[in-house]
Amino acid sequence: MSLPGQSNTRRRLALLFCVPLVVSLVFLVLDLQTEHADLLLSRTQDLSFSIGKLASLGRDAESSERGFLLYGEDRYLLPLQQANGELAADIDACLRNARDVSRFQRPAEEVIRLVRARIDQANRVVEAQRTKGLSAAVDLARTDASDSTMNQLRRAVDDLSRNLSDEASRFRTSEHQLGHGAFFSFLIGTLLMIGVLMWLYRELLSYLHQRDVAYETLERANAELDARVRERTRDLTEANQELAQFAYVASHDLQEPLRTITSFTQLIASRYKGRLDEDADEFIGYIVTSSRRMTDLINGLLALVRLRKAGQPTAPVSFENLLREAEVSLQASIRDNDALIEHGPLPSLAADRVQFSQVFQNLISNAIKYRRPERPVIRVEARRDSSNWIFSVADNGRGFDQQFAERIFGLFQRLHGREVEGTGIGLSIARKIVERHGGRIWADSKEGVGATFYFSLPVSLEIPRSAPANPKSAAMAAQ
Repeated sequence: MSLPGQSNTRRRLALLFCVPLVVSLVFLVLDLQTEHADLLLSRTQDLSFSIGKLASLGRDAESSERGFLLYGEDRYLLPLQQANGELAADIDACLRNARDVSRFQRPAEEVIRLVRARIDQANRVVEAQRTKGLSAAVDLARTDASDSTMNQLRRAVDDLSRNLSDEASRFRTSEHQLGHGAFFSFLIGTLLMIGVLMWLYRELLSYLHQRDVAYETLERANAELDARVRERTRDLTEANQELAQFAYVASHDLQEPLRTITSFTQLIASRYKGRLDEDADEFIGYIVTSSRRMTDLINGLLALVRLRKAGQPTAPVSFENLLREAEVSLQASIRDNDALIEHGPLPSLAADRVQFSQVFQNLISNAIKYRRPERPVIRVEARRDSSNWIFSVADNGRGFDQQFAERIFGLFQRLHGREVEGTGIGLSIARKIVERHGGRIWADSKEGVGATFYFSLPVSLEIPRSAPANPKSAAMAAQ
């Protein structure tokens, strides 16, 4: 239900929220730019530190070379040895930092080249003094132009350090400006949000008032609707009860004249068989068969009417015992058709014992009726998943096309002709029993291979370990 003015309120609300959203986005962009400027400042400072360290290594190499030339003592070589040991790591650090501040990468590489050259020159001079003497070392130092290399290094370091310092100052200024911008955008966004919240508070009060009015109207309408629904439900309940009573009485009252017709027809068939012509004997046979079929239909309808009532209360019952009860009820059909019935472990659940005995009877009887010429083999099993117990009744009979798997559970639905006895009620009864217990029933089949009927029951029907199974079922199993 839409309250008056609700659409306009939504549009205005969306508009008002857009302004703080834009301000928040601006704040976010400025904050990201500030972080980026801070990162570049940090990288610039790191690069400046790396350049200073490399320049220090070059100076150490120069002082070591001069000290060793003047005094010839190994203690003056310690700075050079340290420079040789640290050079590779310091070069890697410098290159890594220069990659993050790419415009200084070439000057940094030039400083690295000059430092490496100056250290190499110092190493050659020291080696010449050790092997050829002081005079050769001095000549080599002049030839290598060590002073020129060092002067170039100083100029390169000074230029790069000055540029890095300027860049760092620029980043600091940018960071400062961006920080101010982020602060002011945050402040503006906060003030706008306060304004939006105040407006929302006012709108909310108005909306609550409109909602209360609408709810009062809705409650009155619901009360009127509930009264009409209760009246309609009462009428439907009475109509269903009358219909069920009519079906029960009609079916019950039909049985007596039908039994009379069947009895007299069978009497005529036994007394006058062979004394009338062949057509008369055939007609009498048709009457007897139709009478029996009519009796089966009436019994099926009576069972269906009884099923619409509450049924027996659910109680703990062993489904293995129920299967045995069904086998006892069908023992004549099982014996006449040489049917083999196998089963795996079956659980004990809270169920209507009579109704589920009927389910097993209907499914097994169905498997026997639709058998193939070979011996019928019927397998009953049960398995548990996370939410249901799933029972299966599989046979090696005729099977049917899977497209009819839903249709066969309808009332009076048959897939085969009159050559197979049946009323088309049994599977419909089984479906109603299973659904009454919170489960469902379905079938999988392939023509000429067989069919498997499944029905599921919720695990909530499981019996606690301390509860005994239905004593009546247990007594029948013991017999």
